[in-house]
Amino acid sequence: MTNGVIFAWSTPVEGHEEAFHTWYDDEHIPSRVNLPGIEAAKRYVNVKPGSTAQFAVRYDVSNVEVFDSPEFKQLRTDPSAETRKVIENTVDFDRFVGEEIISQGNNWHAIDPTLMYVVTFSVPEDYWNEFEAWYATEHLPIMLAEPLWAGCQIYRCLDNDRSGGAPGKEAPDSWTHVAFHSLRSEDAMQSPARERARATAWRERLSQNAWHRASARHVFEPLNQ
Repeated sequence: MTNGVIFAWSTPVEGHEEAFHTWYDDEHIPSRVNLPGIEAAKRYVNVKPGSTAQFAVRYDVSNVEVFDSPEFKQLRTDPSAETRKVIENTVDFDRFVGEEIISQGNNWHAIDPTLMYVVTFSVPEDYWNEFEAWYATEHLPIMLAEPLWAGCQIYRCLDNDRSGGAPGKEAPDSWTHVAFHSLRSEDAMQSPARERARATAWRERLSQNAWHRASARHVFEPLNQ
């Protein structure tokens, strides 16, 4: 069995925050964690909220075969009226379904109380092998030398939805890879290990590509409800 993830971030339109949170807690999460193979769910809030990615949710999946089940597909293709209403009143709704391809450090679990640093990439397919090799053999080993950097899991996309965030705005490129870093403290972001990881020749060469520069980065903390 292959581990998987369902991840989404979005921002409720002003005045619709209460309905947004009620829907997540009473409908969205229960409808998914009841499916065999979806083990746990956790909601998060952006440490530095801006105009996008104010809230996030992550589902840990023990078997990606659940994504092919009729029950899961029905949730995707036949959303409830409340689901449609909530989505209509959110901006920058981005959703990702992936399978785990790299895992280093402590095993991540959605109920872990640590911070979650999320990095999203839209990698051209002819760069996949190099990108994944760089992350697994150089980037992560350097960062994980920092005790505050607890672990990381990287997922390759099976399915995703991305909105433009505004009517008439062209939807951005689909994510191909998402990295979930588990941090014991936000201080890890300013650690010498991270500086070293970002200063290698390999990383510098990859960063010359527009797809690498376009990657999005957000730090989330668990949402207390």
